[in-house]
Amino acid sequence: MYIPEKHVAQNIVSDYGTPVFVTSAEVVRVNAHKLIDAFTLNDTKIFYALKANYDPQLVRIIKESGVYGIDAVAPHEVRLALEMGYTPQQIIFTPSNASDEEMRYVNEQGILQNLGSLSELTRFGKLFPGSKVLLRICPEIGAGETHKVTTGHIESKFGIARNDLEKVYNIAKKYKLLIVGIHSHIGSGFYDPQDFTNSARAVCAVAAEFPDVEFVDLGGGFGVVYRPGENDIDLSTFAQACHSPLEELEKKLGKKIELRIEPGKFLVTNTTVLLTTITTIKSKGDKKFVGVDSGFYHLIRPAMYDAYHHIVNISRPDESQEEVNVVGNVCETCDVFNGNVKLAAPQEGDILAILSAGAYGSSMSSNYNLRTLAPHVLVDGANITLTRRRQTYEQIMENFT
Repeated sequence: MYIPEKHVAQNIVSDYGTPVFVTSAEVVRVNAHKLIDAFTLNDTKIFYALKANYDPQLVRIIKESGVYGIDAVAPHEVRLALEMGYTPQQIIFTPSNASDEEMRYVNEQGILQNLGSLSELTRFGKLFPGSKVLLRICPEIGAGETHKVTTGHIESKFGIARNDLEKVYNIAKKYKLLIVGIHSHIGSGFYDPQDFTNSARAVCAVAAEFPDVEFVDLGGGFGVVYRPGENDIDLSTFAQACHSPLEELEKKLGKKIELRIEPGKFLVTNTTVLLTTITTIKSKGDKKFVGVDSGFYHLIRPAMYDAYHHIVNISRPDESQEEVNVVGNVCETCDVFNGNVKLAAPQEGDILAILSAGAYGSSMSSNYNLRTLAPHVLVDGANITLTRRRQTYEQIMENFT
């Protein structure tokens, strides 16, 4: 997990204030190379899930590190990927309940669409008969950090149920659609390679029914470390988990089948911290509350998912620790960054670093309470660069009439 050195953090705070997201370019590169080195099976193509963090400078580093393409879930993500130099062939569009307008826009860009409902597939067929399409199935295998981020089970809103495949055949035949890939995603933050193997088997079993299939796409969601002392997952075991199902699929179809994955969390989670300043300390009964100048409008994962984020005191890291509750400045009971964390001798004015904030931190930020979005800073060796300015009140209000 990236933790900026004390003097680096102090310089950033002096120049840009808090709260501020700080990203290590080097950790981004390390993560990208770990994935590339592990997944060599069947010419694996890695697509970065842009929804995790769309800072263009971070995406640039991911691209330069050799990650092949972008998994986009909305039209503006498609536009950003194109503007950053990705070709249409390097982009996959994986919407949730896409409108006809969205599908038209993406089709105009020449980008393959990954559709997860009979409705979307039918409407796509009517709009673009004879086109290639990617099919998102429900593998009926779910795994993730919490139920709210587990996507592959039968009760989730994602993917086409396997017992609807006959309907898929009929739609494809009616509109002369070429189903060139089968996709699934079991959830965000899974740690057991067996779950990945089971997903691969489900995907390959469906892919075997479609002779035009060129690749299978197993999504992303590889587990990451949120607590100090935990070990990183062994990516090679996840890569090997795909081997047998792919081999069987290739025998059935009589051709080579490409493997694709779409990591977001793994590439960026541990690259970034949210620096925030202690403004208030108070005790109530046996609880000590450490209040900071940020809130869930900057990092909503603890409030939304009960997610754990470790927190360290940058200002005085070596002093004795005490158990505290680090809370935000929003008038909501759930605005708690960590309700049971040991922190080194917190004092008002100290700088705290909320760790592992690179995925679904900034990208899920909001203007709740008319709070402004936090700036982004990129640390690349000795270079410290502001990549997003702090939002102003005027910028929040400019689109209101």
